[in-house]
Amino acid sequence: MKKLLLIIIMMALGWGLKAQCPLTTAVDFTATDVHGTEVHLFDILDGGQYVLLDFFFVNCGPCQQATPKVVESYYTMGCNMHDVFYIEISDRDSDAACQNWVNNYGVEYPTISGPAGGSSISSQYHINAFPTVILIAPDRSIVIQDLWPINNAQSVVTALTNQGLQPHDCNASYDAQVSITIDQVQETEITATFTPNEDCATYYYLVATAAEVEGWLSSTGLDLAQVTQQYGMPAEDEITQTFMGLEPNTEHLVCAAPVDPDGNFGEVAQESVITTNGGGDDIMPDFTGTDIDGNEINLYSILDNGQAVLINFFLYGDPFSEDIMNDVVEAYHQYGCNEHDVFFMEISPNGHDDECQTWIELFKVQYPTISRDGGGNDIAQAIPVGLYPTLMLIRPDHTFAVRDIYPPTLQYIIDAMEDQGYEQYTCYDETLTFNMNAINVDPLEVAWITVFNNTSEEANVTSVRDEYGLLFTLDGQTMYGSNEPFEFTIPQGESIELGLYLDEIAKETIPDVITISSNLPDASFVAMVNAPESVEENTASITLFPNPANESVTLTGINIGTVSVFNALGQKVENFVTEGNVLTINTAKYENGVYFIKTNNGITTRFVVKH
Repeated sequence: MKKLLLIIIMMALGWGLKAQCPLTTAVDFTATDVHGTEVHLFDILDGGQYVLLDFFFVNCGPCQQATPKVVESYYTMGCNMHDVFYIEISDRDSDAACQNWVNNYGVEYPTISGPAGGSSISSQYHINAFPTVILIAPDRSIVIQDLWPINNAQSVVTALTNQGLQPHDCNASYDAQVSITIDQVQETEITATFTPNEDCATYYYLVATAAEVEGWLSSTGLDLAQVTQQYGMPAEDEITQTFMGLEPNTEHLVCAAPVDPDGNFGEVAQESVITTNGGGDDIMPDFTGTDIDGNEINLYSILDNGQAVLINFFLYGDPFSEDIMNDVVEAYHQYGCNEHDVFFMEISPNGHDDECQTWIELFKVQYPTISRDGGGNDIAQAIPVGLYPTLMLIRPDHTFAVRDIYPPTLQYIIDAMEDQGYEQYTCYDETLTFNMNAINVDPLEVAWITVFNNTSEEANVTSVRDEYGLLFTLDGQTMYGSNEPFEFTIPQGESIELGLYLDEIAKETIPDVITISSNLPDASFVAMVNAPESVEENTASITLFPNPANESVTLTGINIGTVSVFNALGQKVENFVTEGNVLTINTAKYENGVYFIKTNNGITTRFVVKH
């Protein structure tokens, strides 16, 4: 009888032998709390917050002990405004009883009474003991099935931070903001996108002439935020809006006034925009496509970086599109290979990746090619493009310089460039050539050539082998000679080693053994052959002593010119300009190691510093 009485007392107090939720996945519910606010579980989870559910009833002794600690942790974790959202659920108590409970314990988070849905929710989650506190992740998995014991508020905070949730200050100030993106400007229309941040509960937006805004400010005595609220339109989420019926060739202000959850205005976002006077066709719409090498190409990113863009819209297999390719490729080279005033690209609405790959190999295209697979057809339709080929030249301010260069010949392309003031530049091509006079090596011996990459990025290098069929070793991999070029990569600031094998016949007949070249704009390579005396071409015009050097090293030769010193990683250490025949370099500050000297006359040699 005493044992039965003890069990009854324990059940009345809320204790149970299995005080945890047996579920591992959340069950959705919608209920109204004691303040009349509707609470939808999955909406909160889908918003990215965790949800802490505290199951209780008002006469539960352990619940009465735990609730003040849960409430304290609620404040520590940011008052439902950050990583975690608190809800408490009674399985049996009335709204009045729960309201009294909320007042007694200072509960500010939603409390759902039994009749309002608490009973059914507790049943759905198979809650048989109280309190039971569970934590649900945004993916709807129940990551804590019973947070117990709750000795203090820190017990709750520690359990939550162990799940990766962070404490936050409930009193932290809001920073409501709205960003404005101008998508398109035409003669009588402006299209803009308004994007609020997390602290922005609502915002107001408008477009008006600068004179209109100035008049409203003067006549009402309101500030810009209040004027935007009074004369603008309200919104809460990101929207894209086209404002029509505007005055052509007139300055307009696009404004957005953000409001935080406490009703306070944030800083008003403003963009000054001048409508066009060209009938609506002046602005090239933005686009993003993927070229056949997998690179994302965004038009406005290139334009906003200060380059004009020339686009060749072509049809794969179309003879008219093919006829102009030599001129377009030649123009690409005359205007600096996309490194200067103008960026070239081409777009095909019908050619797939494999077909466009054949196209670029046929015409030796080195600029981006966007195929139908990369979005070419969508781009052509959005502009729209009606005839092929069409060459468009777009200025950095997003306006058309020429909507269609016709006829699309080299001279007409040059004329269009000159009209805009775009200059021609030579594509940079750094080449190192080793020939039979440069490399002395005994028959059946391998000459090792170390090539250092001093460019600002990874260099893709083409090495051309002679038709006589020599043997090369690249990073330990032997490749037998043929008349086909092979490509390799030298990471920035690093080096590769080439092993070169020559026989007597090859040494007598081959003028160019190996050529290393790159068209990077700042391409610069330093090469070292395995022994200084084997590079006759590189040592015939200068002498260097002492070697090894301690305090200094001296170069002598005729008209030495510009001298650059590189370390063993290919990094430039110093640069000298001399008009004489002698140059002394102070090496006392150099660290011990191998260094390379390269002159503007193509002379390359090395020396060692040893202190």
